[in-house]
Amino acid sequence: MVVDIAFESKVDELRVELPAVLTTGYFNAGSYGPLPRVAQEAANAVSQRELEQGRVAPGVYEANRDRNRGVAALGAEIFGADADEIALTHSASEGLNIALSGLTWRAGDEVITTVEEHPALLLPLALLSHRYGVVTRYAQITADERGVVETLAELISPRTRAIALSHVLWSTGAVLPLREIVDLARRHGLMVIVDGAQSAGQVPIDLHALGVDVYAMAGQKWLCGPEGSGLVYVRRDRFADLTPSYVRYGQFEPGGYFMPQRGAMRFELGEFSAAVVAAQHASLSWLQNEVGFDWALNRISSLAKDFRRKLSEIEGVALVTPEWDIAGLVNFNIEGWHPQIITEALFERGYVIRYVETHPCVLSARASIGWWNTEQEVADLASAVADLASRGPNGQH
Repeated sequence: MVVDIAFESKVDELRVELPAVLTTGYFNAGSYGPLPRVAQEAANAVSQRELEQGRVAPGVYEANRDRNRGVAALGAEIFGADADEIALTHSASEGLNIALSGLTWRAGDEVITTVEEHPALLLPLALLSHRYGVVTRYAQITADERGVVETLAELISPRTRAIALSHVLWSTGAVLPLREIVDLARRHGLMVIVDGAQSAGQVPIDLHALGVDVYAMAGQKWLCGPEGSGLVYVRRDRFADLTPSYVRYGQFEPGGYFMPQRGAMRFELGEFSAAVVAAQHASLSWLQNEVGFDWALNRISSLAKDFRRKLSEIEGVALVTPEWDIAGLVNFNIEGWHPQIITEALFERGYVIRYVETHPCVLSARASIGWWNTEQEVADLASAVADLASRGPNGQH
């Protein structure tokens, strides 16, 4: 029997396709986004076929190549690039390592970043220091948007080779003025390498318009893909500046010469699970065709600003996320509460968030406001935070 369900709004209809958001207050896309049904179905279909028919047959390698290039083409269409400028990765971390390890470094070369970066960027930079003697210079990002570019500019020296930073900071939720940062870098001949783990699927991205050189994206966060998926953009005129750190069968042209593939495919590391790639393609297609990125991004921004405003009115709550430009991440603290305790207390009330506890970032609780959240859920989460704040340190009256 077919049941006719009357949906009150677009978000109600779409939420049905994200079962996880129906069972809990899902506010943690900054770690893992909810997986849509179409992604699970695509992965299951591939796994079932491989189980029943085997994984190797005539034409399988050609089909796998076409499958992967199809995801790259879809990513290029969504994010404003050309298909040959997109490579598949297993994570945003992998994309950052591809870029940073691919450059030819000399002792004393410098890279500028910020103190608010995720370890996925800070650790590869530390490796460059140990391996080559590269110096990392850290910008202190303040709550003043106008100071970001100026602060970065003050750190540029004749030894600076690149600026490597996030588009959206995982630790504060601030959206950095990336186009202005790129303009600064161009004036000094610097490469711009971007950690887009928290931005892809959360803020508008037009890679060609931004002018960045490398942009690494995570598939499992705001893009609602499976774990082990991601994309990295390498601007075409930077192909020759990056040496692949890992070479494998199919990545280079046959014929006895060490000639890489013409596009960003040359940077892909290792093999990709067919089920993961199928699920990634399904999630991206669903977001593009059924959800609509413009609608989703506008909704994320609106809900997050409303949530931040509500928190700003609660006595005992201190906001870490600046007011000047935010997307879906809202970081906050409750006086007398450790962020881990906040996270656990909210989970007991039916809300999934996370906390940031990585030096030198500001210790805080973090809610990821997704387009799938309802206005009522956002209001209820704010009320739950207010209830915690009223209970005294760590819930003790």
